[in-house]
Amino acid sequence: MWCETVKRKSALRILLEFVLVTVPLTWLWMNRGEAAYEAFFRTVGFPILLKMGVTGFPMGVVTDRMISFIPFLALMVVTPKMSWMRRVGGVLGGFVILFMSHIGLAWWAWISFVRDGRSDESMLTYFPALVIADALPFLLWAVFANQYLKELLERVLPPAPVEKR
Repeated sequence: MWCETVKRKSALRILLEFVLVTVPLTWLWMNRGEAAYEAFFRTVGFPILLKMGVTGFPMGVVTDRMISFIPFLALMVVTPKMSWMRRVGGVLGGFVILFMSHIGLAWWAWISFVRDGRSDESMLTYFPALVIADALPFLLWAVFANQYLKELLERVLPPAPVEKR
């Protein structure tokens, strides 16, 4: 992104850019962002959860996954050959989807730990939600960066043979 005049960025350069974007974003998240997002989540997310029947849930099992904005944003920033419209639209749309996934995660935590009662099986029923929550930022990025990823795959994988009839 920072040097679009270069046609092909090396993997090392993209990795370096990712780290250079992720480190300050993570610092901001740890120092002010997490508390601000939790306040936002309580204000906007809790009323939605109440309408879904959630009466309370262990917030701690959800807050650890709320940092999912950071890798998504960093990947969207450093991905080369993405138009600004797609980049900005992807970030905004992705943030809404990630927010909704946090609501879903809280709902799933409520089912696993509160509604059905805490038991030895609680974490077993909650574990799939954690896997989905951890994978979602990368899946969203892959959707928005599909053209770039297609170009990368075409460079790595040989073209399929064309059958002549």
